[in-house]
Amino acid sequence: MPRENVEIVRAAFDGYFGGDQAAMLDQVAPDIVVTQFPDQLDVRDYRGHEGLMHVMAEWIGTWDDWSIEILRARELGDHVLVAARQQGRGRGSGAPMEAEVAFLFTIRLGKIARWQMFHSEQDALQAAGLTQ
Repeated sequence: MPRENVEIVRAAFDGYFGGDQAAMLDQVAPDIVVTQFPDQLDVRDYRGHEGLMHVMAEWIGTWDDWSIEILRARELGDHVLVAARQQGRGRGSGAPMEAEVAFLFTIRLGKIARWQMFHSEQDALQAAGLTQ
């Protein structure tokens, strides 16, 4: 019996936050496509495990004391919508940041094949052509 898609996404998060990069990447397709927040000035897609790790290091590296808390995750067919709250302090400015974000993961063949970042669950649903 295949694992539920939400379990795949949670296992990836658990691997990352547990410091086990290999466990995280085991949940991710080798040709994953990662898309940053659509309103970023330099938004582009990153590809593969190397691209995923680059995006994560780049984003987390801009913050001191960065953390993220998953608020909820739900399965929508071959998608998993994750709502989360992140917080930290700007590395250069020291300015505090706290914001809710949404991630839309596409699962194919038991692996995360696409990871898209949004500022709200509604934005993620609209981008995927899904309704609540």
